[in-house]
Amino acid sequence: MRDCGHRYGVRVLRQARPQAAAAPRDLRSHARSRWNGDDLVIRCLIQFVTILPLVLGGATVAAPQEVEAPPSFHEQLDLAPLGAMAVHVQGRIKSFGSHANAMMDAVSGPRSIAGQSPTFTYLDMLFRPDAYRNADCIYIKNKLVRNVIADALETEDPELAARMEGFRDSGLVSPELLERPEVTPLLRRMESDLIRTAKQTDAIKSAQAVMSPSFLLDRLRVIPPGSDADDGPWHGLAEIMFLPQDGSTMDPVLEGLPEQDPVAGIDEKLQRQAAGSWRDLVNAWTAGDVSGVNGAAVALAGRVREMNPEAYPSADRLAWENWYFEADQLTRGWLLYMFAIVLLLLGTIYRWRWAMMSGMAVFIGAFGLQTFAVGLRWWISGRWPNSNMFEAVTTASWFGVLCALILEAAYLRRTAFRGLVPLGAAATAMVALMTAHFLPVYLNPNISNMMPVLHDVWLYIHTNVIIFSYALIFMASVTATMYLVYRVIGGKAVYARAGGAGALVLAGPDGHTLADLDDASTPARRRERFGEILDGTTMLLMELAFVLLWAGIVMGAIWADHSWGRPWGWDPKEVFALNTFVIFAILVHVRLKSRDKGLWTVVLAVIGCGVMLFNWIVINFVISGLHSYA
Repeated sequence: MRDCGHRYGVRVLRQARPQAAAAPRDLRSHARSRWNGDDLVIRCLIQFVTILPLVLGGATVAAPQEVEAPPSFHEQLDLAPLGAMAVHVQGRIKSFGSHANAMMDAVSGPRSIAGQSPTFTYLDMLFRPDAYRNADCIYIKNKLVRNVIADALETEDPELAARMEGFRDSGLVSPELLERPEVTPLLRRMESDLIRTAKQTDAIKSAQAVMSPSFLLDRLRVIPPGSDADDGPWHGLAEIMFLPQDGSTMDPVLEGLPEQDPVAGIDEKLQRQAAGSWRDLVNAWTAGDVSGVNGAAVALAGRVREMNPEAYPSADRLAWENWYFEADQLTRGWLLYMFAIVLLLLGTIYRWRWAMMSGMAVFIGAFGLQTFAVGLRWWISGRWPNSNMFEAVTTASWFGVLCALILEAAYLRRTAFRGLVPLGAAATAMVALMTAHFLPVYLNPNISNMMPVLHDVWLYIHTNVIIFSYALIFMASVTATMYLVYRVIGGKAVYARAGGAGALVLAGPDGHTLADLDDASTPARRRERFGEILDGTTMLLMELAFVLLWAGIVMGAIWADHSWGRPWGWDPKEVFALNTFVIFAILVHVRLKSRDKGLWTVVLAVIGCGVMLFNWIVINFVISGLHSYA
């Protein structure tokens, strides 16, 4: 059937008027309380925290503005009706827009091709594959691989120097260049380097396969099973596209092409109408007929749903799924968290009530947006979002923010600790959402099926507890860093004598706890006390993380014994989770014996965070194991 699809595509291309929908001449180019003398230091710190995300965000966001305007044909098309069409892929029913996004991610990664939407590019690659032969559309993430390929092409053809410079920068290269004789031997050699380049060469092969019209057509399984078999397989358009609209006569357009029989169990008339709408879409697209494409898209989407409306997801769910991906999974919420950080810093350092209240208001608003994003993904996927790297990172930060709000509302807002835990949570969520937004190659946002081993109630117990503890560890590193800055600018070597949770409930000789509000303190004492409060906040978060991490490791051992027949297997993820726990166990003893307890707490908090990040990043993306999300 794939060969049939290819023959049909070739035939349509021959009949089309190429000048009407021809690729742009250079399509490949498109793909590219104020503290005296320390006041100045604190102001610089606040400005640094404020400006750094803007610089990072601005540098990243500015790049797409350099891409030229998309072709007029693309601008005039209205492909929104196709968003109501469901596609059955790898055991999951998703919207066509979500499916196109996943397929194009496999080809061009985080880059857009000529400013085109994934839906347009998917169909354009299917209908006009020749337009992409020499278009820079395959994304290569590994810079070592980029340089090797670019050097080989430049050596053989110096006229490609400017184009290769763009390739090194954007990572996009054309299929035609990858098939040159000077490149193919290099790819074969790099395929044997399992550590550095094998994964990237596999990605290149995958991109080349996905771009194939036969592959794209085969994946368009949009025809639901018959009404008598709702759990049956979905069918592709390739299975019906040669059906004549009138079953009693042969369509002259189909003369000489393979004959097909209608799919059993589905209304034959609707199948023939859908086949006709599909052919109308192909012919109008290749002819550059905007109104024809728009009309055929509406007709096709409606007819495939009519075949079995009960098997189709609701139109609302498909529409929300399309919107969710068009809105970049709402990861731009990091901007709200950044604004909350600035206000909360002003509120905690300068004790400005308006800044504290405004910061909490923005913080709550950002949490509301993130909660909506998590809930929407939960509804779309039909499962709690914690089964891949994107979901683990974003959901972990959501847990951290939720914990901060509960602690703040229940107790901390009436104490000297107010604002600090939300500040750490805001920084954690900002980093998580920035990573998800700017590094989609590493944190793939596409919704996929869970691995079979994850279909267990322990997924919702063990995994959530572990990622929650990771969020608390990062939050503790934020307040620990603030304490370190306090020491660097001349703060005394103070610490919370009663620890974290103890600082909230245990009174000192004066009858007050460290958490008690003390607005009558002198500026010197206020500054010293602020250092104690920072240390107490760090300890509070680390104590919570310590307990949750221990519980998560024990739960993981129970799940491993249940799933794999052994509680512990020295898997890399298990080992480094244990290493993180050991660091916090060391902290307990160091806290008892060391003289400069505050400084050692900071050092171990930052080291523990580093080990946790190593566990989450390197283990997932570099060192393969049973627990890897990558």
